Amino acid sequence: MSNNAIPCLTHVKRDEEGGRVGAPPLIAFNALIFDVSGSTQSMGDAPVEQLHELMTQLQEDAKTDDRNIQLSLHTFSSAIKQVFPAAKDENSVDMRTFTIPSIAELRNILRPGGSTALYDAGIQGLDVLDRAYDKEVAKIPKSIMNLNPKITKCYVLSTDGYDNTSTASISDYKKKLLEAKKNGVQPLFLSANISSALTEQMGFESNTTAQFQPTYQGMTQMLRATTNALRQYSSGATET
Repeated sequence: MSNNAIPCLTHVKRDEEGGRVGAPPLIAFNALIFDVSGSTQSMGDAPVEQLHELMTQLQEDAKTDDRNIQLSLHTFSSAIKQVFPAAKDENSVDMRTFTIPSIAELRNILRPGGSTALYDAGIQGLDVLDRAYDKEVAKIPKSIMNLNPKITKCYVLSTDGYDNTSTASISDYKKKLLEAKKNGVQPLFLSANISSALTEQMGFESNTTAQFQPTYQGMTQMLRATTNALRQYSSGATET
Protein backbone atom coordinates (compact mmCIF):
# COMPACT_ATOMS: atom_id res chain seq x y z
CA MET A 1 0.00 0.00 0.00
CA SER A 2 1.38 3.41 -0.89
CA ASN A 3 1.74 6.29 1.56
CA ASN A 4 -1.16 8.08 -0.13
CA ALA A 5 -3.57 5.15 0.01
CA ILE A 6 -4.18 4.78 3.72
CA PRO A 7 -7.67 3.29 4.07
CA CYS A 8 -9.06 6.14 6.22
CA LEU A 9 -8.45 8.44 3.26
CA THR A 10 -10.08 6.47 0.51
CA HIS A 11 -13.82 6.28 1.15
CA VAL A 12 -14.86 9.82 2.04
CA LYS A 13 -18.53 10.55 1.45
CA ARG A 14 -19.16 13.81 -0.41
CA ASP A 15 -22.14 15.64 -1.79
CA GLU A 16 -22.60 16.65 -5.42
CA GLU A 17 -20.44 19.73 -4.90
CA GLY A 18 -17.62 17.77 -3.32
CA GLY A 19 -18.37 18.74 0.27
CA ARG A 20 -18.00 16.30 3.14
CA VAL A 21 -21.11 14.67 4.55
CA GLY A 22 -21.76 12.78 7.76
CA ALA A 23 -22.22 14.00 11.31
CA PRO A 24 -19.12 14.04 13.51
CA PRO A 25 -18.98 11.38 16.23
CA LEU A 26 -20.01 12.24 19.76
CA ILE A 27 -16.53 11.19 20.88
CA ALA A 28 -13.51 10.37 18.70
CA PHE A 29 -10.77 8.32 20.36
CA ASN A 30 -7.27 8.24 18.88
CA ALA A 31 -4.63 5.91 20.33
CA LEU A 32 -1.07 6.29 19.00
CA ILE A 33 1.63 3.71 19.78
CA PHE A 34 5.04 4.68 18.36
CA ASP A 35 8.35 2.87 18.10
CA VAL A 36 11.31 4.85 19.49
CA SER A 37 13.88 2.04 19.40
CA GLY A 38 17.45 2.83 18.43
CA SER A 39 16.95 2.19 14.73
CA THR A 40 14.34 4.97 14.44
CA GLN A 41 17.13 7.53 14.55
CA SER A 42 17.33 7.08 10.76
CA MET A 43 14.14 9.18 10.53
CA GLY A 44 15.69 12.23 12.15
CA ASP A 45 13.20 14.75 13.49
CA ALA A 46 10.33 13.56 11.27
CA PRO A 47 8.43 11.76 14.09
CA VAL A 48 8.87 14.80 16.35
CA GLU A 49 7.71 17.34 13.79
CA GLN A 50 4.83 15.32 12.42
CA LEU A 51 3.44 14.17 15.76
CA HIS A 52 3.48 17.81 16.84
CA GLU A 53 1.59 18.71 13.66
CA LEU A 54 -0.84 15.82 14.16
CA MET A 55 -1.74 17.02 17.65
CA THR A 56 -1.97 20.62 16.49
CA GLN A 57 -4.40 19.74 13.71
CA LEU A 58 -6.58 17.57 15.95
CA GLN A 59 -6.69 20.35 18.52
CA GLU A 60 -7.74 22.91 15.93
CA ASP A 61 -10.56 20.61 14.84
CA ALA A 62 -11.63 19.99 18.44
CA LYS A 63 -11.68 23.67 19.38
CA THR A 64 -13.28 24.92 16.17
CA ASP A 65 -16.35 22.72 16.51
CA ASP A 66 -16.12 22.01 20.26
CA ARG A 67 -15.72 18.33 19.48
CA ASN A 68 -14.68 15.74 22.04
CA ILE A 69 -11.52 14.38 20.44
CA GLN A 70 -9.55 12.17 22.82
CA LEU A 71 -5.91 11.17 22.34
CA SER A 72 -3.37 8.90 23.98
CA LEU A 73 0.28 8.42 23.06
CA HIS A 74 2.52 5.53 24.02
CA THR A 75 6.14 5.07 22.98
CA PHE A 76 8.09 1.85 23.09
CA SER A 77 11.57 0.50 22.74
CA SER A 78 12.76 -2.09 25.25
CA ALA A 79 10.26 -0.50 27.65
CA ILE A 80 6.82 1.03 27.13
CA LYS A 81 5.94 4.54 28.24
CA GLN A 82 2.56 6.19 28.48
CA VAL A 83 3.43 9.71 27.33
CA PHE A 84 -0.01 11.35 27.13
CA PRO A 85 -1.75 11.49 29.47
CA ALA A 86 1.20 11.74 31.84
CA ALA A 87 -0.85 10.66 34.87
CA LYS A 88 -0.99 6.87 34.98
CA ASP A 89 -4.53 6.86 36.37
CA GLU A 90 -5.72 8.70 33.24
CA ASN A 91 -6.24 7.08 29.85
CA SER A 92 -6.62 9.90 27.32
CA VAL A 93 -6.44 13.68 26.99
CA ASP A 94 -9.16 16.00 25.71
CA MET A 95 -7.72 17.88 22.75
CA ARG A 96 -9.91 20.90 23.49
CA THR A 97 -7.93 21.59 26.66
CA PHE A 98 -4.67 19.67 26.23
CA THR A 99 -1.40 21.64 26.28
CA ILE A 100 0.61 20.40 23.31
CA PRO A 101 4.31 20.02 24.15
CA SER A 102 6.89 21.98 22.24
CA ILE A 103 9.09 20.51 19.52
CA ALA A 104 11.99 20.52 21.98
CA GLU A 105 9.93 18.65 24.59
CA LEU A 106 8.77 16.10 22.03
CA ARG A 107 12.33 15.61 20.81
CA ASN A 108 13.32 14.54 24.30
CA ILE A 109 10.26 12.30 24.65
CA LEU A 110 10.91 10.57 21.31
CA ARG A 111 14.66 10.16 21.73
CA PRO A 112 15.64 6.85 20.05
CA GLY A 113 17.23 4.01 21.99
CA GLY A 114 16.75 0.36 22.93
CA SER A 115 15.07 -2.66 21.38
CA THR A 116 11.52 -3.28 20.10
CA ALA A 117 8.71 -4.48 22.40
CA LEU A 118 6.15 -4.27 19.60
CA TYR A 119 3.58 -6.80 20.81
CA ASP A 120 3.65 -5.70 24.45
CA ALA A 121 3.25 -2.05 23.45
CA GLY A 122 0.46 -2.81 20.99
CA ILE A 123 -1.51 -4.73 23.60
CA GLN A 124 -1.02 -2.02 26.22
CA GLY A 125 -2.22 0.63 23.77
CA LEU A 126 -5.42 -1.34 23.13
CA ASP A 127 -6.00 -1.80 26.86
CA VAL A 128 -5.67 1.93 27.48
CA LEU A 129 -8.02 2.68 24.58
CA ASP A 130 -10.61 0.40 26.18
CA ARG A 131 -10.31 2.16 29.52
CA ALA A 132 -10.50 5.60 27.91
CA TYR A 133 -13.70 4.56 26.13
CA ASP A 134 -15.28 3.19 29.31
CA LYS A 135 -14.43 6.33 31.29
CA GLU A 136 -15.77 8.80 28.72
CA VAL A 137 -18.90 6.81 27.91
CA ALA A 138 -19.72 6.62 31.63
CA LYS A 139 -20.12 10.42 31.58
CA ILE A 140 -22.80 10.32 28.88
CA PRO A 141 -26.45 10.34 30.08
CA LYS A 142 -28.33 7.11 29.42
CA SER A 143 -30.90 9.05 27.42
CA ILE A 144 -28.15 9.94 24.94
CA MET A 145 -26.60 6.47 24.87
CA ASN A 146 -30.04 5.01 24.13
CA LEU A 147 -29.89 6.90 20.84
CA ASN A 148 -26.82 4.86 19.86
CA PRO A 149 -24.56 7.85 19.13
CA LYS A 150 -21.56 7.45 16.86
CA ILE A 151 -18.34 6.98 18.84
CA THR A 152 -15.15 6.26 16.91
CA LYS A 153 -12.02 4.50 18.04
CA CYS A 154 -8.90 4.73 15.86
CA TYR A 155 -5.71 2.90 16.81
CA VAL A 156 -2.36 3.58 15.14
CA LEU A 157 0.63 1.28 15.70
CA SER A 158 3.92 2.32 14.09
CA THR A 159 7.24 0.48 13.97
CA ASP A 160 10.37 0.27 11.84
CA GLY A 161 11.18 -3.36 12.59
CA TYR A 162 10.35 -6.73 14.09
CA ASP A 163 9.60 -7.40 17.73
CA ASN A 164 12.66 -8.63 19.60
CA THR A 165 11.91 -8.21 23.29
CA SER A 166 8.19 -8.60 24.12
CA THR A 167 6.85 -10.96 26.74
CA ALA A 168 3.64 -11.38 24.76
CA SER A 169 3.63 -13.51 21.61
CA ILE A 170 2.36 -12.63 18.17
CA SER A 171 -0.64 -14.87 18.87
CA ASP A 172 -1.38 -12.89 22.03
CA TYR A 173 -1.31 -9.70 20.02
CA LYS A 174 -3.52 -11.04 17.24
CA LYS A 175 -6.13 -12.26 19.73
CA LYS A 176 -6.24 -8.82 21.35
CA LEU A 177 -6.47 -6.97 18.03
CA LEU A 178 -9.24 -9.17 16.64
CA GLU A 179 -11.24 -8.62 19.83
CA ALA A 180 -10.71 -4.87 19.52
CA LYS A 181 -11.90 -4.84 15.91
CA LYS A 182 -15.08 -6.65 16.93
CA ASN A 183 -15.63 -3.83 19.41
CA GLY A 184 -15.40 -1.15 16.74
CA VAL A 185 -11.70 -0.23 16.80
CA GLN A 186 -10.37 0.93 13.43
CA PRO A 187 -6.68 -0.08 13.31
CA LEU A 188 -3.84 1.28 11.22
CA PHE A 189 -0.45 -0.44 11.12
CA LEU A 190 2.37 1.76 9.84
CA SER A 191 5.54 -0.23 9.32
CA ALA A 192 8.96 -0.39 7.75
CA ASN A 193 11.00 -3.55 7.23
CA ILE A 194 8.01 -5.79 8.10
CA SER A 195 6.82 -8.53 5.77
CA SER A 196 3.20 -8.71 4.67
CA ALA A 197 3.07 -12.27 6.02
CA LEU A 198 3.92 -11.10 9.53
CA THR A 199 1.44 -8.25 9.24
CA GLU A 200 -1.31 -10.78 8.54
CA GLN A 201 -0.14 -12.96 11.42
CA MET A 202 -0.57 -9.96 13.71
CA GLY A 203 -4.22 -9.67 12.66
CA PHE A 204 -4.07 -6.72 10.27
CA GLU A 205 -5.65 -6.80 6.83
CA SER A 206 -4.01 -5.36 3.73
CA ASN A 207 -6.38 -2.37 3.71
CA THR A 208 -5.41 -1.41 7.27
CA THR A 209 -1.65 -1.39 6.76
CA ALA A 210 0.81 0.93 5.07
CA GLN A 211 4.55 0.66 4.47
CA PHE A 212 6.94 3.58 4.76
CA GLN A 213 10.63 4.12 4.17
CA PRO A 214 12.47 4.58 7.52
CA THR A 215 13.88 7.94 6.46
CA TYR A 216 13.02 11.55 7.26
CA GLN A 217 11.05 11.90 4.04
CA GLY A 218 9.35 8.52 4.35
CA MET A 219 8.12 9.10 7.89
CA THR A 220 7.11 12.67 7.08
CA GLN A 221 4.89 11.52 4.21
CA MET A 222 3.40 8.69 6.24
CA LEU A 223 2.50 10.80 9.27
CA ARG A 224 1.04 13.58 7.14
CA ALA A 225 -1.26 11.00 5.55
CA THR A 226 -2.05 9.58 8.98
CA THR A 227 -2.94 13.03 10.29
CA ASN A 228 -5.38 13.49 7.41
CA ALA A 229 -6.82 10.04 8.08
CA LEU A 230 -7.45 10.71 11.76
CA ARG A 231 -8.96 14.12 11.05
CA GLN A 232 -11.37 12.69 8.49
CA TYR A 233 -12.38 9.77 10.68
CA SER A 234 -12.89 11.94 13.78
CA SER A 235 -14.97 14.43 11.76
CA GLY A 236 -17.39 11.86 10.37
CA ALA A 237 -16.13 12.38 6.83
CA THR A 238 -15.41 8.67 6.47
CA GLU A 239 -16.82 5.59 8.15
CA THR A 240 -13.62 3.53 7.92
